[in-house]
Amino acid sequence: MKDVKYLRKVILSLAWPVILEMALHMIVWVFDTAMVGRLSAQALSAVGLAGAIVFTVTFIFGSLGAGTMAIVARYIGAGRKEKAEDTASQAMGLGFLTGIGVTLSLFFFSDRLLACFVKDVDVLHLAITYTRTTSMAIGFMIVLSVGSSIMRGTGNTKTPMAIAGITNGINIIGDYVLIFGHFGFPRLEVDGAAIATAGAQIIGSLIMMGLLLYGVTGIRVRFSKMFKLDAYEIRRIIKLSFPAAMEEFTHSGSRVVSSLWIAGMGHIAFAANQVAVTAESISFMPGYGFAVAASAIVGQNMGAGKMEEAEYGAVQSTGMGVLLMSVVGLLFFMFPVLLISLFTDIPEVMELGARCLRIGALEQPFIALSMVMAGALRGAGDTRGAFAVAAISNWLIRLPLIYIVVFLLRLNITYVWMVTVTQFAIESGLMTMRFRRKGWRNIDLEDI
Repeated sequence: MKDVKYLRKVILSLAWPVILEMALHMIVWVFDTAMVGRLSAQALSAVGLAGAIVFTVTFIFGSLGAGTMAIVARYIGAGRKEKAEDTASQAMGLGFLTGIGVTLSLFFFSDRLLACFVKDVDVLHLAITYTRTTSMAIGFMIVLSVGSSIMRGTGNTKTPMAIAGITNGINIIGDYVLIFGHFGFPRLEVDGAAIATAGAQIIGSLIMMGLLLYGVTGIRVRFSKMFKLDAYEIRRIIKLSFPAAMEEFTHSGSRVVSSLWIAGMGHIAFAANQVAVTAESISFMPGYGFAVAASAIVGQNMGAGKMEEAEYGAVQSTGMGVLLMSVVGLLFFMFPVLLISLFTDIPEVMELGARCLRIGALEQPFIALSMVMAGALRGAGDTRGAFAVAAISNWLIRLPLIYIVVFLLRLNITYVWMVTVTQFAIESGLMTMRFRRKGWRNIDLEDI
C-alpha cells in the first residue's frame, strides 16, 4: 500500500488524460469565441449566453455519470465486471431518455427562458436560434458524458480524452467552414456555429456508443438492457447522481447570481471580473483531473475491500493536485498582467483584472483541496456530502458576503475576489473534515 512512487504513477496516468481533455474543451471555447467574435458584438453575446445555458444544462443532467462512475468503479474493484456492465447499460439508457426530455424542453421553451436575460431583440433572436439548434444534440451530449464516466470508472481516462479530441477537432473545422462559408459551404454565421457544435457532439456520442456497445475498451454496454430499465438499478443511479446534479446546479447558480450582481458595478468591473475568471479557469483543469483520479482509485479500492488503500490514494491525489495548482497560483501572482493581456488589451480592464487574478492566486491550493476531496467522496458514493459542502459554501458564505460587498459596503471588484478566497478556504476545510470523519467507508452501494 505504501509504494508511493507506484501509486503516484497510477494517479498521474489517470489524471493527465483528463487534464488534456479539459484543455481541448478550452481550446474549442477560445476558437468559438474568436470566430464568432468576428461577426458582431450581438453574435458574440448571443452565442456566449446561449452556449452557457446549453452546456450548464448538459453538465447538470450529465451528472448522472457521477453515480454511475461510483457504482462501476466499485464493481470493477470487486471483480464483478458483469454487474458493472449491467449498471453501465442502465445508465446509458437512462441518459438517453433524460436527454430526450431535456432536448424537448429546451427547444420549446428556450424563447421564454432567454427573454428573462436578454432585452436586445437582435441578440435574443440569435440566442434562440443557437439554443434550439444545439438543443437537438443535448441527448447525445448527456450520453457522451455518462459514457465517459463509465470508462473512467474502469480506470480508462485515455479513451474519453481521445473522443474529446476528435469531437473538438470536428467542432473547430465545422466552425471555420460553416460560420464563414469556406470550401463551397454557405455562410451561416451563428447558425453555422450551432450546427458545428451540435454535429460534433453527436459524432462524439456515436463514437462513444460504438466503443461501448462493442466492448472495445474492456467494458460492454448491452443495447438489449439499455431500455429494459430495472427499478433497483435506476433508483441507485439517481439516488447517487441527484446530489451531484444539485452540486453542479449550486455552483452554476451561484456564479450566475454573483455575475448579475457584479454587472451592476459597471462595465469595467464586470469586464475585469470576466477576463480574470476566464484566465483563472485554466487552473481548474489539473484540479478536475486529480478529482477524477481520486474517484476512480477510491471506488475501485473500496470495491476490493481495501479501505486503507482507498484513503491513501485519495490523500496522495489531493497532495498532487494541491501542489500543481499552487504552482499555477504562483504564476498567477507573478505574471497577472501577461495572462490578462491574452484576453483583453483595454488598459483599465487589464489593470483591474490583473489585481483580481493576483488575489485569485491565493485560492488555488484551496480550490485544489476542495475539488479532489469532493472527487474522492463521490468515488466512495458520498455524493450527498460533497453537495452539502457546496451548498454551504455557495449559499451561506459566497453569496451573502458578495451581496454585502456589492450592495451594502459598495466596495470595488477586488473585494469580491477576497470573498472567493474566503469561500474556498472554508469549503476546502469542510470537505476535508467530511472526508476525515470516514463515514464514506461505511457506504454500501448495494443498500442505496
